[in-house]
Amino acid sequence: MKYMGSKRAMLKNGLGETLEGAIDGARRVLDLFTGSAAVAWHVAQRHPVEVVASDLQLYSTTLASAILSRTSPIIDLTWIESWIERASSRLIEESIFRDAQALQSRLGELPIEIASENARALCATAKALPISLSYGGYYLSPLQSIWLDALRQTLPDEDILKSVALASLIQTASRASASPGHTAQPFKANDTAGRFLLEAWRRDVVALAKSSAAEICSKYALRKGQAICGDALQVAELAQPGDLAFLDPPYSGVHYSRFYHVLETVARGSAGAAEGAGRYPPPSERPHSDFSITTKSGRAFDLLLNTLAEKGASAIVTFPAGIASNGLSGEAVKIIAEKHFHIDLEKVSSRFSTLGGNTKNRIARHDTHELILRLSPR
Repeated sequence: MKYMGSKRAMLKNGLGETLEGAIDGARRVLDLFTGSAAVAWHVAQRHPVEVVASDLQLYSTTLASAILSRTSPIIDLTWIESWIERASSRLIEESIFRDAQALQSRLGELPIEIASENARALCATAKALPISLSYGGYYLSPLQSIWLDALRQTLPDEDILKSVALASLIQTASRASASPGHTAQPFKANDTAGRFLLEAWRRDVVALAKSSAAEICSKYALRKGQAICGDALQVAELAQPGDLAFLDPPYSGVHYSRFYHVLETVARGSAGAAEGAGRYPPPSERPHSDFSITTKSGRAFDLLLNTLAEKGASAIVTFPAGIASNGLSGEAVKIIAEKHFHIDLEKVSSRFSTLGGNTKNRIARHDTHELILRLSPR
């Protein structure tokens, strides 16, 4: 998945080593800002320890649950083709399906501005298809978006398979999205970004969904865990002595719901009226976090660590070493941590991605440093 500040790369170096050294003897691992679920999946597949993953956004906990809820692989993959067939049957019933196919076949032939206008006009009529209505002609081509709608509407009935299928759709939407990284803004249909829009619109979402579902089926937790959609401060109240909390709090001064609303819509299966250039849902439908508010982020982090310390948990914290746009910095995080815990280990690691860069003002990926702290109760 394309994810801002993903820990997948860090798991191969400093973060992976730190986790290995801290998990032995842990009662549970609490991943309180699970995001793309990279850390939750990593721990659950390698260690016989219960993993509890939480996040404010449903798509994150849906991804986490697809692995944490199972302790064995899914061997029989025939359900995937059955799912695709059900979605295909549903598409035949949609009046815009043929028009979407026709437009898809002409991508590259029509000027991108004209193709974009036609795509948006077509998807504006898709009243019963929430993904298409909100994002078709923007982040997704009409054919891509109506396939995602059909697949979302025909998920398997069995809970375990439904969980895997929905997680695979979230990954597919991320991989197919016509955007620089996260989904804060789609590529524009102009001479500069039009070729990137066209490249993304040509991606086969059915093939992506199939491969993603098969890959997730092969993964499983060594011990069954759970995923909780909720605020980290509230979930931290569930901590107990012997728990290890992994904390990768937001570093952006913009709420993460702005970056991943497309994925959230896929997870929910519904969306409010899309607004603005980024096609954002109404503010009432966007999760908000004190960790992304400059005037509240320090207080929120202090409260979180205080709660975990009082509960007798240990912790691993990762945060950009420099100053982040939410007002915190690696040094500030360290000072707060020292109020509540012993710092047993401090290191700096990783290649970090902004996922929102552009060639004029900032590059999309750059080398930087991320602070890793291993904390133990006083």
